[in-house]
Amino acid sequence: MQVFRPYVDLRRSAVVLDDRRLGKQRVECKQVLKAILRKLGLIDDGLRGWLNHPVVLLYFNEGRPYVRDLVGFFWACVEEWRMRGYSSSIGLEDVDPLLGRIEVTEGTPVTRVHEIEYRRILLVKDPEHYVRAFPREEVIEVLETEPVLVSGINGWLFEDLKSYERAVRRIRRMLEKRVAGGA
Repeated sequence: MQVFRPYVDLRRSAVVLDDRRLGKQRVECKQVLKAILRKLGLIDDGLRGWLNHPVVLLYFNEGRPYVRDLVGFFWACVEEWRMRGYSSSIGLEDVDPLLGRIEVTEGTPVTRVHEIEYRRILLVKDPEHYVRAFPREEVIEVLETEPVLVSGINGWLFEDLKSYERAVRRIRRMLEKRVAGGA
């Protein structure tokens, strides 16, 4: 499970995502929302998966979830998905009445560190897309900073740092080609 937020800004995060990840974000956001509702006892369907996933815990915020932020990101992804010419049959109609019963926290759990680490993993996962999608200075920022372990976001990078270092070298070469080509 992953909610990709390379920016605090909901719309900007959705716009920058590649099609594969953007399409999955609608499902992932809804899964996180349903896990939050299960943790709060508002859904009792016997399902227990994802309740303690780090992304769920991040948005759950010890029982005062960042629901508006997550719902906003869901709708930003749906809107961007449709703007790209795809249809979207996923909605929140089934959970909307329950979401209104939650004491929420305003704002977002996404911090500056989260933004950088989300950009880092997106660059590693699909460098061809993200070297072009992110502004050059943001790619350089990722390349010139050491990864910071953020549970649920980038733990797998630390399991194989050699692969990460190879990816960084590849991204640097791509960035150099981009600059040499004037793009």
